[in-house]
Amino acid sequence: MKTKLLTFLVRLAAYLPWGALRALGRTVGWLLYRIDGREAHDTRVNLQIAFPMMSEQDREQMVREALRESAITFCEMPRIWLGSDDLSRRVDPNGLPEEMIRLVGQGQGLILAMPHHGNWEMVPTGIDRNQRLTGLYRPPRQAFLEPIMTNGRSTARIRMVPTDRSGIKALHETLRNGDVVAILPDQVPKSSGSAGTAAPFFGRESTTMVLLGRLAARHQAPVLVVWAERQPDGRYRMQYFLADEAIRDPDTQMAATALNQAVERCVSSSPTQYQWAYRRYTPLTPGEPSPYQRP
Repeated sequence: MKTKLLTFLVRLAAYLPWGALRALGRTVGWLLYRIDGREAHDTRVNLQIAFPMMSEQDREQMVREALRESAITFCEMPRIWLGSDDLSRRVDPNGLPEEMIRLVGQGQGLILAMPHHGNWEMVPTGIDRNQRLTGLYRPPRQAFLEPIMTNGRSTARIRMVPTDRSGIKALHETLRNGDVVAILPDQVPKSSGSAGTAAPFFGRESTTMVLLGRLAARHQAPVLVVWAERQPDGRYRMQYFLADEAIRDPDTQMAATALNQAVERCVSSSPTQYQWAYRRYTPLTPGEPSPYQRP
């Protein structure tokens, strides 16, 4: 019953006007802050780590704004996945399609690094309509969202592949064919070692994926960091830059450090639009205390 109700509410949200979705997101963000649950606590911890020199008052204001922006992002997703309107009217591509065509034309494929910044689900709307993406797929924690999300992303011209050997093989094949791979680079790997390594992120060691760097090194593919930045009117403007050459370094530690520096540069453009409620700083070794543990 609970799953059916939640599914109904998500599908209902797809029919709400964009202004109503933003208003709903602002209300949800306010509630998350007032309740002071896990989302608010984790956001506060992350911002304390990332911006230690900021005054407590300014940082607390940033907590409120970050929760509001994240809530707006998630409230918009049902309409992005299930809505029937032309999303391109809500996006200023800002030259991204032409830049992607130029990079793909080099013949080494292209890796889009799409941090959890702004609304990452809007990024496919800002690229050329004829360009297909292949992206890794990690099932959401809420199982009822899986069919909705996968259907929406498929409609958005993204071929989703699983986070297993077959999926990794598909990414290599895509780049070998000179096509485009999309990766969310700031997801914490489920395990360190073969999947991740420790690298600084806003001054503190964080388990960081090594897959993106390995793909870039093996295929010498350019890495374009891309995000859809929310504008004051609720629309989006595509922002992007080429990652530093070090992201293709055969040394996984060097590549992971360059990857985190690229994500930092993206986040610094509009800090409150980053998904700060995500636990980037999970303990690196067993038994290590978590910074997210409440006193």
